Amino acid sequence: MWRWLLAFGLLLSVPCYGETTINVGPESEGGESPSLSFCQLRFYEEENGRLYCNWAVNFRYACFVSYPSDKILQAGSKISEPEVVGECDNGEPIIKLFHY
Repeated sequence: MWRWLLAFGLLLSVPCYGETTINVGPESEGGESPSLSFCQLRFYEEENGRLYCNWAVNFRYACFVSYPSDKILQAGSKISEPEVVGECDNGEPIIKLFHY
C-alpha cells in the first residue's frame, strides 16, 4: 500500500513540460468596457478636459432630460467624436458619444 502512495506522490511531483494554457473569450486588459451615451447637442460643452451634457443611456431618455446632468465625463475618455444621430419630437438634435 505504501508503495502505491509513494509512486503516486512521485508522479504528482514530476513537472509537466509543454503545458499550454487556453483562454476562452475576449482577452481583458483590466479596464472598463466602452460605453455609449446620448445627450442634447445644445447642452454639450467641453471645458478644462471635461465633457458636460445631459448624459443619458439611450436616445429616448436624452429627449426628456431638459437640463445638464451631474454626470461629467473626462475628455480623455472619448473614443469617438460626438455624432448627431437624430432629433427629438421638438426638433432638438441628439448626439451620441463612445467613451470609456
